[in-house]
Amino acid sequence: MDNLAGDSIVFLNLRKHLQDQGIKIDICTDENINIKSYDLVHIFNTIRTRESYGFMKNAKQHNKKVVLTPIYWDLRDYFTQTDQIVKKEAWEKSEDKRKYLFENCDMYLPHCEGEAELIRNNYRVNTKYVIIPYGVDESFKNGNKNYIRDKYGVEEYILCVGRIHHQKNQLNLMKAMSNERIPIVLVGSINDKRYYRDCMSQKKENIMILQDVKREALKSIYKGALLHVLPSWIEYPGLVSLEAGIAGCKVVSTEIGSAKEVLADYADYCNPSNIDSIYNAIMSALHKTSTTDLRNYIEENYTWHKIAKKAIEAYHSLI
Repeated sequence: MDNLAGDSIVFLNLRKHLQDQGIKIDICTDENINIKSYDLVHIFNTIRTRESYGFMKNAKQHNKKVVLTPIYWDLRDYFTQTDQIVKKEAWEKSEDKRKYLFENCDMYLPHCEGEAELIRNNYRVNTKYVIIPYGVDESFKNGNKNYIRDKYGVEEYILCVGRIHHQKNQLNLMKAMSNERIPIVLVGSINDKRYYRDCMSQKKENIMILQDVKREALKSIYKGALLHVLPSWIEYPGLVSLEAGIAGCKVVSTEIGSAKEVLADYADYCNPSNIDSIYNAIMSALHKTSTTDLRNYIEENYTWHKIAKKAIEAYHSLI
């Protein structure tokens, strides 16, 4: 909760909408909690395994039904491409714990078929699963499109929302747009100080970096953007792309990960390692006629209210 990222956003929104539909939920970060009185344990995240592994062992010792939201993608290629050898080694050391999680849950909830296929292929498990997508808060439809103009004197800007971190690839975005004068607004906390310094070395006058932005203000920042671009090294699928889409933005996303399965033909895609690919995807999206197709598609398939209903059905199938 002190370092909010995608897993926290998924958890918090699902909890809220499950509670709205009558499910009683307690939150716990202590893997040794006494779980005797609970019907079901729901564990989140298999990218980080230490906490999830402890919760799973506790649940199994007490013969509790366990649902697992994996928030999984195979990150080994990403670590290799970005020369993060220590992180790749740590990933490899965690694989036994990851396999234990998938083998011992009663059901896992991948967000798309691509995630489920990776889990089946990488861990050779036959555990039951149900596709439960990640959702978006419908309130992101509402915002003041003049917020950035009124506050900073900037309008008609390209937006990128995400922590300032190697994975999010803001540096290649800045390089790709280095010869363009259109304003670029980066919104996110500094998650990697060395990477932030690299970004600052490329920063030009048309680039604005906003930190500590409240989610209420973010709605307006999306609303005023020409498009939102997330050229990450990997996304599954990028919750901010859903937020931007339902706010009415055109969307450019990475082609690596699950974004294509989730956003389908309603977005443009880029190769994060290729500066020209990032530039061309942005230019293609900018020149397209604005429509409400992406927003309507997200409203129909990815609102948290609808996703919570699917989760409740999954719970009831086990208890």
